[in-house]
Amino acid sequence: MSFDHQKIYVGMGGWDLEPFERVFYPPRPRKGFRKLEYYSQFFDSVEINSTFYNTSLSPDHARRWLQDVAANREFVFTVKLYQGFTHTFEATKQDVPAVQRLLEPIEEAGKLGGLLIQFPYSFTNIKERRLYVMRLAKVFQSHRLFVEVRHNSWNSPLMYNFFQENKLHPVNVDLPGIKQHMPLTCEAWGGVAYFRMMGRNVLTWDRPFKKHQGRRLFVSDRYRYLYNEQELEHLLYLIERLKLQAQKTFVVFHNDPEANSLVNGFQLRHAVRKRHRVLVPQNLVTAFPALKQISASVNVQHPLFTEVEGGVK
Repeated sequence: MSFDHQKIYVGMGGWDLEPFERVFYPPRPRKGFRKLEYYSQFFDSVEINSTFYNTSLSPDHARRWLQDVAANREFVFTVKLYQGFTHTFEATKQDVPAVQRLLEPIEEAGKLGGLLIQFPYSFTNIKERRLYVMRLAKVFQSHRLFVEVRHNSWNSPLMYNFFQENKLHPVNVDLPGIKQHMPLTCEAWGGVAYFRMMGRNVLTWDRPFKKHQGRRLFVSDRYRYLYNEQELEHLLYLIERLKLQAQKTFVVFHNDPEANSLVNGFQLRHAVRKRHRVLVPQNLVTAFPALKQISASVNVQHPLFTEVEGGVK
């Protein structure tokens, strides 16, 4: 496959995730260690999901993120819209400028890939909801907008025309093949494509949220999944199909439990880089020996790895 004219941004759905602590970040970080700064030395993008839970993050947070990724000129953020607009529908007029203020520094720095508007499975395709999507698109029209719908009632050429007319870019979301989930589509226009890889865990998809020992809310079993080689090859095939429509393609892995998203992220980076070896932290290679065959030789004196020599603690 050839990706010469297509920039492919591979990233995770956040960087401050509990499963990453054990196998990705240094077990004994130096003083002043910044997780995003470290993360940005391995990946060129991240989907910010903390913005989904509240609108309290300020422009100062955004400027700090920009400082963290300054060493990686290729780095781009995508930002998930607050759930009050998509799930609870409790957003207020004050939430709109709060979202805009957070996005402005990232946009001005040329680091905003787009705003992600993700609706739940219960958001089915009826007239009232189409009107709502149109209004929401107008509110945030100054930014590139990606829309994710999970119910198969939206999966038709007519609805893709509807999204395009409202300047909404589709998200090709990968979900378990149950209920009336959207299938993994291959759609893009306007020069960009977006894939969100949620895993295919049929057995535990509907298990509820629970609190981890660290008291952070996260889905314990829903996203517990590791994409195999054949599934990643199919994803590559879909990306290749869109190379004429999309000069930029975002691929975000959300199968975070057990840090499988990191494993698949590095595997995909290796594949799109014409099978050239990629830089992988030594402690991650220790935890997932399968990565050894794609990992570049590492000088253990490199600043990235001085704290992880000796593997996982």
